[in-house]
Amino acid sequence: MKSYIFPAIMLASCCVLAGDHATIQAQPAPSGVRAHQVITVTDDFVVELYHNGARVLDAKRKLLLERFGATVESTAVQVQRGDWLVFHVVNNRLRWGGAYYFGVAGVIAPGEYGFVSELDSGVWSVCDSPASAGQFIAQKDFMSNNRAAPVQRPWHEGTGLMKRYAGAAWDGVPIWGRERSTWIKILVP
Repeated sequence: MKSYIFPAIMLASCCVLAGDHATIQAQPAPSGVRAHQVITVTDDFVVELYHNGARVLDAKRKLLLERFGATVESTAVQVQRGDWLVFHVVNNRLRWGGAYYFGVAGVIAPGEYGFVSELDSGVWSVCDSPASAGQFIAQKDFMSNNRAAPVQRPWHEGTGLMKRYAGAAWDGVPIWGRERSTWIKILVP
């Protein structure tokens, strides 16, 4: 597993939007901050984002790009070590030969990430049941052993867009659940 934990004294980011691109301005980061900005690339899209069980307000979310229904978003949210995020993501399996994609970067500073979507660490889990989604969102450890799955048919533009919007150093992988409407959780390291 790659480590995305950085020294306590570091530069952090603050999201500034210029046109359709997110730019990052450096400022000192308090100890334990894992992200000031969360970038997602999703085929098709993120329905809702939850931080420690509470829905993130739409005013904090910014649609950076929409490409034939697939989306790139930036969310201005300060994420601390020990927090959890849940993304409700959906995909129409009838589009584009069944391609889908979900990539994430918790941006601390340009080229520095507190976390990225990946499969090796065990911090990413999924819930594919609408009946269990509320508990999955509200309770940090609920279903944390139900690991995220690799994307079998990744959208061909996904990784390029992650590197364009989150930074060229992004080295994550796309992840998903077992259904095309799923909730994906990270227990932030």
